[in-house]
This record gives sequence, C-alpha cells and structure tokens, in this order.
Amino acid sequence: MKKKLQLLTLGILGSWMLVSCTPDGAEYIDELDVVYTNYDVNNDFASYTTFAVPDKIVKISNGTVNAANGEFEPEYLSPAYTAAILASIRSNMQDAGYTEVDKSADPDLIILPTALQTDQIFFYYDWWYWNWFYPGWGPGWGWYYPGYYPPQVSRVRTGTIMMQMTDPQNISETNQIPVVWTGVINGLLEGSENSISERINTTIDQAFEQSPYLAK
Repeated sequence: MKKKLQLLTLGILGSWMLVSCTPDGAEYIDELDVVYTNYDVNNDFASYTTFAVPDKIVKISNGTVNAANGEFEPEYLSPAYTAAILASIRSNMQDAGYTEVDKSADPDLIILPTALQTDQIFFYYDWWYWNWFYPGWGPGWGWYYPGYYPPQVSRVRTGTIMMQMTDPQNISETNQIPVVWTGVINGLLEGSENSISERINTTIDQAFEQSPYLAK
C-alpha cells in the first residue's frame, strides 16, 4: 500500500491531537506508534532473490558523524535492541521469499536500519554513516529515492526506527544508490524495555504486511 510521505507527519500530528482531546492522554506508549512505508512504484521486486543486513544499527542523535581515531565512526544502537530488530527484519524478508547472504556475495538488496534519536531528520541523511558496511563504498556516493523522493520529515519522535532497502546492483553513473523501499516506525524505542521488546516484532511485521508488493 503506497502512501504519501505527508501522511506520516499528519498521522503523528493527528495522534497528538487525539491525545490532547482525551482528558488523561494516551495511557500506553504503543497507542502513539505510527508505521509508515513507501516505495518505488515502478520497481520490479520480483526480480530480487537475496538480501543482506548489517550487524549493527546506526544511531543518529545530532545529525553528524563523530570522528574516532582519525576515522569516521557513527554511534550504534544498543546490542539488545539491535538483535531484536535485525531478527525481525530477517524473519520478514525470509517469509517474503528472500534468501539472506553475506554482503560480499553481491546481494540484490541491502537493508539499512537506523535509529533516530532526534526530533527531525532528512531522509537524505549523511551516507557516511554507512561507509563501514556498504560494499564497494567510495567518494561521492549517496542515496536517491526513484520516483518518491521524501522531503524532510519533521517532528518524528525520538526513538524512531527507519529502514532503507537499497539496490546495490543498480547504482547510477553518478554513484547514487536507489532506495527502493522505506519503512519508518515512529517512536518505537520509547517506553520501558519490556514495552519496546514487545512492540519491535509487532510494528516491523506491520511495515511488511502493509507492503505486499515485497513478497515474491
């Protein structure tokens, strides 16, 4: 189900408006969860068979990449949440008919999950967050969103998870990597540890359920 990007912001603002109309507000944090997906409507997902995911999830807290020992190194999400999120992504991709391979095996798709610890973010964020992982990475590389370029998403809650599904086999002559599918789960990493753990599978499952075109 393709949705316009503006629906994410409207959905978030709408949930806040509903809460403001309720005397006591939302009783549970999961009542504020919003799952958004978008994709390249002209893309042939049936042509893909394999995928890869990193073993770490980048955490963006201030929109910049920190330098460590003279090299660029981003922050990463805690291992406990990372394991659960990656396991859910793997499970959904396998259920959709894809086979996981190592990034060195020329996967058809690479899925990059990112945790946003900031109130707003550009989808077209600094690609150097991923230079440690993405195969064949080089100067001048970056993302583009064929046919559905998302504008800035404002007022996403701290703790949002963004998933970018990239196509490394079709990098443009200008070294732009197509992002063929995007999934955003607003505020997933808010709340207690138990609440987050319970909601990881539910919300990531929802992102794939509302994207039936991914299934082979």
